[in-house]
Amino acid sequence: MVEIIRIPKLGLSDYGDLVSWEAEDGEHVTAGDVVAIIESEKASAEVEAPTDGTLLGRYVEEGEEIEIEVGKPLAVIGDEGEEIPDISAIEDGSEVSTEGNSGKDNSSKNRATSSDDGSDVITDVKATPRAKRLATEKDVNLKQIEGTGPQDAVSEEDVQAFLESSDTDTKGDEQEVETEQSSSAGLTVTDSRKLTGTRKTIAKRLSQSAREKPHVMGTREVSVERIQALQSRLSERYGVEVSLNDIILFFVGRVLQDLPEFNAHFEDSQHKLIDEVNIGYAVDGPKGLVVPVIDDVTGRSLAELAERRRNLVGKVLDNEFTTVDLQDGTFTVTNVGVFNMDVSYSIINPPEVGILAIGRRKQAPVERDGEVEFETVVTMSLTIDHRVLDGADSGAFLECLAEYLEYPGNALESVQNEQESV
Repeated sequence: MVEIIRIPKLGLSDYGDLVSWEAEDGEHVTAGDVVAIIESEKASAEVEAPTDGTLLGRYVEEGEEIEIEVGKPLAVIGDEGEEIPDISAIEDGSEVSTEGNSGKDNSSKNRATSSDDGSDVITDVKATPRAKRLATEKDVNLKQIEGTGPQDAVSEEDVQAFLESSDTDTKGDEQEVETEQSSSAGLTVTDSRKLTGTRKTIAKRLSQSAREKPHVMGTREVSVERIQALQSRLSERYGVEVSLNDIILFFVGRVLQDLPEFNAHFEDSQHKLIDEVNIGYAVDGPKGLVVPVIDDVTGRSLAELAERRRNLVGKVLDNEFTTVDLQDGTFTVTNVGVFNMDVSYSIINPPEVGILAIGRRKQAPVERDGEVEFETVVTMSLTIDHRVLDGADSGAFLECLAEYLEYPGNALESVQNEQESV
């Protein structure tokens, strides 16, 4: 009797990639062996063999995008020579049986329903998630297409080939596909890098955010002269190294408390103000841009915040973070100053409504009480979701943050007294 390797509960998002198979067809595996790695939402998870046996076959190709559903079949284990069950029967919840299995599609499993305009839309057919998605977008009946994917499933490439060869109303779509494929014609391509895993997830999420959210950015130069003078004293006081970023994050938390409309999500056409202040801090890690979340920023002392930020950054750089480290952010801060940049038009991390970019430190003239002196300043770039916030809100945020950063002593003392009295 064969055993199906299925997706366990992983805590990943809806879609991801099977980035690697750790066992080959015909290879003997032992229960608990890692046989596949799935990656989604900037985190990865391992899939283990449920029992001892031979890996008879795989239903998902390496590098393929899949729906990450608990129980979804990935491969089959059994005795050498046993027949591989048909994927359609397994996904439909039918009893697994290899007796008389020809490996062909059961026509009763490949149903088509009609949309309101009468076009055929496949709702249940042996096809990859990408193929189904593309077919739905183009109103293509997958029953017309011969599959070349695993277990003869229709792949995205099969659908694209069908669109190119079709003489129907999809001609405009064919031209678009052909343009994409021939965009490098006549040029010497030295390398072609397919987006997979984390990088593809980032591209998808940020593209969606850029399309759906009307982004508006405002900037302001803020002096950090007094904060720099405080850094060493604060580090001595708390017994931990306190960086400029830690102090800025500390005060961003206070601004979000003062202006709760920024500490929010936009979901289901609603501007949802959130009580918890959880700030995502963007880190350029081995897998690309990752945004671990510092939870309960306003409930932490400056020392606790500095320790938490340092711990999360270390986990990202060592590639030891988990999906838990990335969850429940309410606002994001990114430091583009490390790349010697002043200003960044940053894309909002959905479903949040704002993101703040910290520019590089530089010398600039600052006027105080009629006197002009050169001080260390940074440019703060605030990008907002214009559906729920506007220019006046941005101005209030940057004004409040500048007040905290340019006159930090009283605010730090006040917050410290509040926390000590709790």
